[in-house]
Amino acid sequence: MNTLNFEKISRFDRDAEPVSVSIPFAAGTLEAPERLIIRDDDALVPSQNRVLAAWPDGSIKWLLLHLQPDLPGNRDKILSFDIVEDVPTPDLPAQVSIEETPFGLGVDTGPLSFLVPNEGFLPLRDVVLEGVSLWNSSPFSGFELGFDGQRVTTATGPVTLAVEEAGPLRAVILVEGQHRKADGSGYLDFRGRITAYAGKPYVQVEHQFIHKEDAPELALDSLALAFAPVTAESDAPAPPHLALGQGYYRTTILESDAEPLEMGIDTETILYQANEHFIDSFYGDFWVDWRDAQGGVTLSVFQAHQNFPKALRVTQEGIVCGLYPEGEEPAPLLQGMAKTHRLQLLFHGPDAPLEESSVRSLQFQLPDRPSVSRAWFRDNNPWLEVFFPEQVPDRLISFLNRLHDGRPKALGMFHFGDAPDAGYTNQGRGQGHSVFVNNEYDRPHACALYYALTGQRRVLDSGLVSARHWLDVDFCHYSPDPLIDGGLKIHTRYHVTGGVTPSHEWTEGFLDYYFLTGRTEALAAARSVAENILRHLARPHMQTPGATSVREGGWALRALVGMWIGTGEERWREEARRLVGMYLDWFDEYGALLAPYTSHTMPRVTFMISLTVNSFARYLLIEPQGELAERVKQLIVGTVDDMLAHCMGPDGIAYYKELPSLRRTSPTYHLLEALTHTFRITGDERYLEIATRQFAAMDQDTGVRRRPKYADDSGAVIDGEGGGRIFADKYTSILLYAGAATPLSLLDWYEYPY
Repeated sequence: MNTLNFEKISRFDRDAEPVSVSIPFAAGTLEAPERLIIRDDDALVPSQNRVLAAWPDGSIKWLLLHLQPDLPGNRDKILSFDIVEDVPTPDLPAQVSIEETPFGLGVDTGPLSFLVPNEGFLPLRDVVLEGVSLWNSSPFSGFELGFDGQRVTTATGPVTLAVEEAGPLRAVILVEGQHRKADGSGYLDFRGRITAYAGKPYVQVEHQFIHKEDAPELALDSLALAFAPVTAESDAPAPPHLALGQGYYRTTILESDAEPLEMGIDTETILYQANEHFIDSFYGDFWVDWRDAQGGVTLSVFQAHQNFPKALRVTQEGIVCGLYPEGEEPAPLLQGMAKTHRLQLLFHGPDAPLEESSVRSLQFQLPDRPSVSRAWFRDNNPWLEVFFPEQVPDRLISFLNRLHDGRPKALGMFHFGDAPDAGYTNQGRGQGHSVFVNNEYDRPHACALYYALTGQRRVLDSGLVSARHWLDVDFCHYSPDPLIDGGLKIHTRYHVTGGVTPSHEWTEGFLDYYFLTGRTEALAAARSVAENILRHLARPHMQTPGATSVREGGWALRALVGMWIGTGEERWREEARRLVGMYLDWFDEYGALLAPYTSHTMPRVTFMISLTVNSFARYLLIEPQGELAERVKQLIVGTVDDMLAHCMGPDGIAYYKELPSLRRTSPTYHLLEALTHTFRITGDERYLEIATRQFAAMDQDTGVRRRPKYADDSGAVIDGEGGGRIFADKYTSILLYAGAATPLSLLDWYEYPY
């Protein structure tokens, strides 16, 4: 159970391969990070351990580990972890260190050293490989961004450097500043990130541009990073050797000693490549190599196909990496939007085989990630809710896989990690344009939970990609409107043209991204969204029972409960308690959770009331006992009984809304969960029997249809058509219901026959 499981991926041996994994622990299990050790059979594997969250008693809840195990080609690998009293001293064959200098932060991995300067984000300079200085001091010239015919760059101006991780196995430096115009004035914020590994000659670099300016919209014309080394003088210098690598099955390598090489990924490329990979995990490779007699560098673009358009050009003078190539149709950059690009820079000697550069680039695209067992998550559940049942039908896992994998795929720099929704689009909500769901109903959280249950790698990757999209595009980095600033945008055309409302803001997926990766910007975003929700809740209509839709406060309650479970900060529980009190008053005043719809009606809306009931049940996770908890339990039972009395058709199946004009048959997955919570409170199996009837009535066709890929007017290439939220809006409700119903044999009819 206490194992780290590496699935077979690469056919090559990977010696001392840098990997990371985050492990949860039950309260009171682990008191100090150094007490957790990793073993490969009997050999100690050194690790760098970082605490991400703690329980109220101070013990560790989430621990992030970096390690460098030896991984075999074409085989699985299992490591074990243990908690010990006497901590052994690990033998570190290589270490990475950071030194503060007057000019910035010096990083030394052993074979590689460089400077991260405090003037400009180049991203690095003064590169030394195996004791040999490579080229001139500043071969990289910063990220240059073009918009509205203007140019700004990260090459100049003061920056703020912060050390997020200092080694010994991994070092992370964060860089913040502004792009600079030609006159030196700042315009468009940026965040940078540089990650270096002990004993390795490569680093990973990130650049995020952020639109926090007053202009509502800018036209992004270009974004590029240039590498232009000054080579050593020689009587007869050999010309630099040039190479490009690209592929989505086998990597094709092009080479030249004289003529420039270039390649691009554009709309036509994506439309007509017959790629069969699950794109959140892998699509292909995209790299460029330049080398002379001193040494060389291989620059790889992470998930370049998914984030097209992209272009690489290499000449004898150097490299131009087009992260948004010149000549492409300008992309709208709306206020509050951002975008992160990730690169790998592999420094090598003049004779290093190109095949090794290609393999390392592929390892960058699809890195090894160990998984922790389902049993470990069940016994050390950081989410508190029963998300790891002992038994559910195998057929249900197949259905959940189809839901997870089946949503339409969107590719493009501002679109990857999200999906359009045909229902919203066909309703006209996008005014003729595709409506993106902005990972509605918290896909990152649903993916994190499903990954913990099943250990399926593509599920983890999808959660990470979805959260990354949130952090860049859908999260509002700036708005002059406090009800929009720092919030999460509702489903809309081009992701951010809509507003912000608590019924479409989520915190748990941001928190999961932080707990699974250690990325502090995700924790900051979760807090920001929660603060935005509080600003909405302070409005008079949000504090008046029956003045707005039931789900507005219901989703707000879920977000606040998630914040308390994730951070332990008492203020979130206090706000959740106040919100629960408002709902108790609401039920007392109307005898039900009625809410306004048409000018003359207050109908019951089954799915909205159900999901709010489910949030009441989440509240019991943080206050399970006491007078208020008992009142909440009564509220859950009373509300569900009211729905059963007023929201069921003659066939015993729930309908959509209570109005005669809306009483179409519409069994909702949220009702399954609400009935399950009522069963837990009362012990009455009748509620699960009613839930099983609803489940049997549900159409288990995912609703997603294959169709030829097409490019829409937002710049995205869309693969598939149907619901963009088909997994996230169902997962937890299905799982909690099935976990309760299966032991009672209520789902025997649903299992595979053999």
